Amino acid sequence: MNPFLIQFIGGIGYTLLGLSYFKQKKSNILFMQIIAYVMFTIHYYLLNGTTGAICNLIGLFSLIIIYIFERYNLKHKNIMVFITIILLIIINLFTFQNIYSIFPMVASVVVIFSFLIDDEELIRKVGIIAAVCWLIYAIVYKSYIAIVFEVLTLISVCVAFFKNHNK
Repeated sequence: MNPFLIQFIGGIGYTLLGLSYFKQKKSNILFMQIIAYVMFTIHYYLLNGTTGAICNLIGLFSLIIIYIFERYNLKHKNIMVFITIILLIIINLFTFQNIYSIFPMVASVVVIFSFLIDDEELIRKVGIIAAVCWLIYAIVYKSYIAIVFEVLTLISVCVAFFKNHNK
C-alpha cells in the first residue's frame, strides 16, 4: 500500500481527535472520537503496529458501547466498560511485542475509563495522558504522521483544557 495513503489515513484520525476535545457535549466528543478510532485502527494495521491496531479496535468498540449507552440512557454501562478494559488487557498480553506495547494499552485503558465519569474536564486531562503514550508508540514505530499529529493533539487538548477550565 502507498505509504502516503497510510499516513493520510492516520492524519484524518488525528485531526478528528484533536477537534473532538473542543466540543462542549460529551456525546459530540464521543462521536468524533469513534470516527477517529476507525482511522487509527486502519492506520496502525497498515503499519504492522499490531498492538496499536488492536488497542484502537477495542477502543473503537468501547467508544461505540459508551456512545450507545449515553445516547439511549441505558444502564449497566460500567459493567460493559470494565469487561472491555479486561478484554483489552488480556488481548494485549497475548499480542505483546515489546516494552513499548504498554503505551497504547495504557492510553486505551485510561481513555475508556475516563468516559465512565460525566466530567468533560477529566476527559480532556486523560486526553493529555493518552496523547503522550501514543506519541511514544508512534516514535518507536516510525509513524511520522502520528508523531506530528500526537504533538498537535497534545497541544490542542492542552489548549482546550485551559480554555474550558476557565469557563
